[in-house]
Amino acid sequence: MTSKLWLDKLSGVDASALELRRRVGQVVMPRLDFRTSGSLDLARRLVEEFQVGGFIIFGGDMESVRSVTEELERMSPIPLLFGCDAERGLGQIVSGGSVFPFTMSLGAAGDEGLAYSQAFLTASEMKQCGLNLVFAPVLDVNSNSDNPIINIRSFGDDPGLVSLMGSAFIKGYRSGGVFSCGKHFPGHGSVAVDSHSELPVLSLKREELFGRDLVPFESAISAGADMLMTAHIALPGITGTGDPATVSDKVVKGVLRTELGYNGVVITDSFRMSGISDLGDEPGQSLRAIAAGCDIILDPQDPYKLLSALNGKASAGELDEGAILEAASRIITLKKSLPHDDEERPKETVRSLSGRIARKSVSVLRGGSLKSSRAVFCTFDVTESGSDVARAFAERLRDAGIVFETVNVTASTNLDELCRQTVDDTALVCAVFTTVGAWKNQFSLPVFMRAALERLSTAYKESVLVSFGSPYVVRGLDNFKTVICAFDSLPECQSAAADVLSGAAPATGRIPVAAL
Repeated sequence: MTSKLWLDKLSGVDASALELRRRVGQVVMPRLDFRTSGSLDLARRLVEEFQVGGFIIFGGDMESVRSVTEELERMSPIPLLFGCDAERGLGQIVSGGSVFPFTMSLGAAGDEGLAYSQAFLTASEMKQCGLNLVFAPVLDVNSNSDNPIINIRSFGDDPGLVSLMGSAFIKGYRSGGVFSCGKHFPGHGSVAVDSHSELPVLSLKREELFGRDLVPFESAISAGADMLMTAHIALPGITGTGDPATVSDKVVKGVLRTELGYNGVVITDSFRMSGISDLGDEPGQSLRAIAAGCDIILDPQDPYKLLSALNGKASAGELDEGAILEAASRIITLKKSLPHDDEERPKETVRSLSGRIARKSVSVLRGGSLKSSRAVFCTFDVTESGSDVARAFAERLRDAGIVFETVNVTASTNLDELCRQTVDDTALVCAVFTTVGAWKNQFSLPVFMRAALERLSTAYKESVLVSFGSPYVVRGLDNFKTVICAFDSLPECQSAAADVLSGAAPATGRIPVAAL
């Protein structure tokens, strides 16, 4: 739907004139999962019966997503928000879309122009399949090196850097014609557990919160963030309770709306996450979130049951109609501000931009290029991606004239045999692959891998460690003469790291975290 058609459909729509049932519908954003049978039928029913405000998209390919968004848009009297977690590009969620390196790569590159271009290209692809809301940028300052769920999804641990890059993303998305949503307020960067699995409880004080975690959100507000997402994290030092920020009026109404002066739309993080779902029944927690100042309940476990319950409470006079009206009014106001749908298209291809990000982000912690032309190449794959996980890296090294054999190190690998292979002109090259994601727990090294790396690093005169993913895995592995950090296992990142190791290219990145 073009901006003109979208705005024409909204002409004359006023939240105060909508019947209560339609206002309630606007504040719920269920999932539309192309991987689940019956999801589309449910989506149609939710639009017809409740006039929901939009959907969060999972799966599908670009053509099927476009077809479905167009169908649902035709059904709905009020334009729908179609959002997805395209932090790294549309291909992170929708097949056929582009995927860029993890966000920390941009922090290492330190180039806001790259951030803007990535956001613009992502927005352009999203519009092609009818999507208009991206749940990004991640504005969390990753202050905890053991953070299992933010980590390389963050730009880094410097509030100034996160602010700069996050603001560039917001501007790029808007220029590309989609709404942005900064997350996860008031800051998810210091947690030590995954809020998808349990509620993180942080001992933050007010000075830490305002001096570090809130800085990027203040910048995002100034940059024109269209929406902000709450975090399912407890901050008893701020709220005086063990409740998550999502249902705390001290956090949402107090800190965000009153102290930071934010008047835009606030959306919760997914209601399927244990950080909120373990607290009690969904309708009750939804009402608490709305009372706290949230406008949209995202991804409820049972949207039909939730909407039925909310409407039942409305009929019984048990619903705070004032809070619902405020939320619906902000949502309608947001929808009326849809970024202009022009015909401009990115001048750079995705592959070119992804390659530039990869090359500019590769960082050397210590050491330099490989001196030997012979090596033993060991892979440590925490991501369980398969035996060819390091294919692009290996091919680039071979192209550079380096001769090596590859060993996939597992718990059963004979380390004695590997250590006996050392000769004066043979180097050791170890590549570690990690990642982050909901419920994955693949962000750190298992004990046996760390022990193997420590032992191997002392057995060779020339030893190299390359991290593809979290830079924190290199901590304590001090015997490696050369340590290189890329921040993703994409082929572009592997090739760029190999070029640095072979001496074909300089390392221009700066590792954007201090705890190494």
